[in-house]
Amino acid sequence: SSAVAGYKTTLGADAPPSCYEDLGHADTLFIVGSNMAFAHPILFRRIEDAKRANPALRMIVADPRRTETAEAADLFLPILPGTDVALFNGMLHLMLWEGLVDQAWIAAHTQGFDALRDRVRDFAPKDVAATCGIAEADLVQAARWFAGLETGRAQRRPTLSLYCQGLNQSSSGTAKNAALITLHLATGQIGKPGAGPFSL
Repeated sequence: SSAVAGYKTTLGADAPPSCYEDLGHADTLFIVGSNMAFAHPILFRRIEDAKRANPALRMIVADPRRTETAEAADLFLPILPGTDVALFNGMLHLMLWEGLVDQAWIAAHTQGFDALRDRVRDFAPKDVAATCGIAEADLVQAARWFAGLETGRAQRRPTLSLYCQGLNQSSSGTAKNAALITLHLATGQIGKPGAGPFSL
């Protein structure tokens, strides 16, 4: 499956680095390609419980459709169908430009990042926003929230990505999975409570 290939391509193993308990530790949820409120209602109830326990919990939803899940989002990105990779690459471009990546983590735990940086150089925010059919300001907000670094904070706020068939059942599903996981690797948003890429 695309989820398996995405994990193996980026992390070297088909072993999701996140678990359901991470919902209680996340400060940002990035939901892509999934109407969880309909398709995973029990898990979505856990998100609602986490939101009640932590009112500062932010939810970004990227989906071409305005679903029940999108209605609950703090930031909704109504991307055009098939533009997921452009969205993720545009977010990485912004993170690099604004110094939101974790260079020490990248150096210690990844390979080939220079080539990736060169690849996303052409994904300027204005162009990506137009490609995806979203507001440039929303793209910028999504990148900043995902990175979890904000003024006055010494540590990153943890981000957990939740994704399903919108990414996994696609002719370019492996590329979509890999591009999303790369955001976690670039920001060190993996291997700690409340953070990581979690295919549903």
